[in-house]
Amino acid sequence: MRTASVHTLHAFGRKGDQPDPPSLIRRMLVTVIRFMVTLLIGIGATLAWQSYGEVARGMVATRAPTLARWLPPTGWPASVNPAQPAYNLDTLRLNIEQLAARQDLMAQSFATLLAIEMDIRQKMAFTPASAVPASPPATVQPSRPAQSRTQASNRPLALQ
Repeated sequence: MRTASVHTLHAFGRKGDQPDPPSLIRRMLVTVIRFMVTLLIGIGATLAWQSYGEVARGMVATRAPTLARWLPPTGWPASVNPAQPAYNLDTLRLNIEQLAARQDLMAQSFATLLAIEMDIRQKMAFTPASAVPASPPATVQPSRPAQSRTQASNRPLALQ
């Protein structure tokens, strides 16, 4: 083992004493390895949850009841039977009638908006010229006579 000399203690932080930074290929390789490890941990956790989800849910519910509500549900709820349809025909007919009524209401609203738009366009098209306020005439400043380049370049620039 090498002991630190006075020379190395005083040279702390100098450029010559620092090792070379890792190469680009090495940094990329380390990054890919870290990503793969993270990915494999996630895949393992997902497979473990699928295999032992019910047991894990029971353990969490008994040891930390406040966290049990944050866990995803597993299996079918007790009140839902997948063999029975969720809607009977009467409910389906009622829903279709409500949708048709909403569609008719939307069509009426759309027709009203179109009529209002056409009325506004007609009013704008037939506005008499006297009703439109006239803008004041624009003032035009007289331009200076053009100078030749030699006269303009010989004269010093003045700030206005």
